[in-house]
Amino acid sequence: MTHSLVAALLAVGTMLVTGCGDDAASGDRPRVVEDPPRMDLDGDPPYGPGVEAGEAYDYVLYTHCGIEWAPIDGVWWHTDRVDDGNANPPEGWGTPFDAGTLAVEADDRATYTSDTGIEVEFRRTEITEAPFTCV
Repeated sequence: MTHSLVAALLAVGTMLVTGCGDDAASGDRPRVVEDPPRMDLDGDPPYGPGVEAGEAYDYVLYTHCGIEWAPIDGVWWHTDRVDDGNANPPEGWGTPFDAGTLAVEADDRATYTSDTGIEVEFRRTEITEAPFTCV
């Protein structure tokens, strides 16, 4: 997936998210994200290069087609696929984006924690082009 396609997906996601319900986090509902960040690997940390092990970052995870890949530190990080069996995020996750915190635990390991408390661990790869297609 090219950067322009990712940007287009983010634009569509922004339109979908800004038109949806209450934006207050409830502790058991995902927080509505009105302005998801660009997932530009050339950008600032935590998406672009420069993350530091031992640090935690605000992070917005793209979840629309399930959870499997995340842009972190200028490359794509991977986790075992998490979805509802129909290529959607499971119940409890925000869609198309989920807001939370990314804790970079080591140079090759990070844990994303949703505002609802759901956690998923990502492992670093050296992939720089989006390794998935989601429509």
